[in-house]
Amino acid sequence: MLGGLAVETDDLESLTPEESEALDWVISLQEEGENQTIRQKFNIWLHAAEENARAWAKISRIYGAIGETKPAFEDTWCPVLNKAVSPMSVGQIVSRRIVRRRRLYRVTALAASVAVGWLVVGSDVRLFLQADQMTGVGQLRTVSLPDGSTVTLAPRSAIAFTSDAQSHTVRLLQGEAWFDVRYSAKQPFHVVAHDLDVMDVGTKFDVQEAERETEVSVESGAVRVTSFNPPAISEDIVAGQTVAISADHLVRRGNADPTMIAGWRDGVLTVQNRTISDVVEAIRPWHRGLLILRGGRFGTRRVTGVYDLQHPEAVIKALADTYGIKITRISPWLMILSDS
Repeated sequence: MLGGLAVETDDLESLTPEESEALDWVISLQEEGENQTIRQKFNIWLHAAEENARAWAKISRIYGAIGETKPAFEDTWCPVLNKAVSPMSVGQIVSRRIVRRRRLYRVTALAASVAVGWLVVGSDVRLFLQADQMTGVGQLRTVSLPDGSTVTLAPRSAIAFTSDAQSHTVRLLQGEAWFDVRYSAKQPFHVVAHDLDVMDVGTKFDVQEAERETEVSVESGAVRVTSFNPPAISEDIVAGQTVAISADHLVRRGNADPTMIAGWRDGVLTVQNRTISDVVEAIRPWHRGLLILRGGRFGTRRVTGVYDLQHPEAVIKALADTYGIKITRISPWLMILSDS
């Protein structure tokens, strides 16, 4: 979902070999579309196999959803695809598209009626229904909770809040949030994020639910971090300490300048010895569009620096200039970063 445009990002993150080739052709045609040799090579590839035609149709539709009024290069893939599939399967494809569009229109009307900044589709519908508070692209929001605590949500984040006689609990459903908690021994304050339970003992702290790991950073006071799943941990971390558990159950402990924790509240990203992939991941919630990393060499390079989140494209350009990253802009909504 891209700042008001519906795109299923899983489609771009788990490409088949043919779809990966199709994406490469989108880039080539965007850069050298007038080159007849490129056009001829593309047509040979497109007609070489039914799988190529299907892959081209899928990537073209995604490109169209991101930045065009109709699927990109539709004139190149429609004739080939129509020959490659039976009339019945074509009808089924069209029928599914109509159903999906009708569903999309209903969801759009629902989102507009409650003034939500996101267009919620697919899995975002579940998030929308679960969340008590959400933020959109580049949006921050500070929420006062019934117990007197406050939560500041980073862009593209969502939380749900529950309270009873025993405790107050915030579930971080997506993204990142900073907590300033009013301590109560009778009703402990918990933050649940993925496999972690963070119990406050009077503090200010940050919790980030990233794609590859969940991280807790303490600005002041202390929290007790407990893991629901292996590796089993239950430990207190204090101001200036961080702990993170990755998707493959690895624990990473570290230290951070307390004054720099949750710097995103001021539009600042501070990284120390993190990968370029980590930096891009942190930029995504601030960028109105889809960022795709192609190739693995540059993404694993480690960087240290301070970046302005209010100008994400300037950050991307600075990284590209410094580390030799190639930027390919397919549309205003799609940018591909690759090895130069």
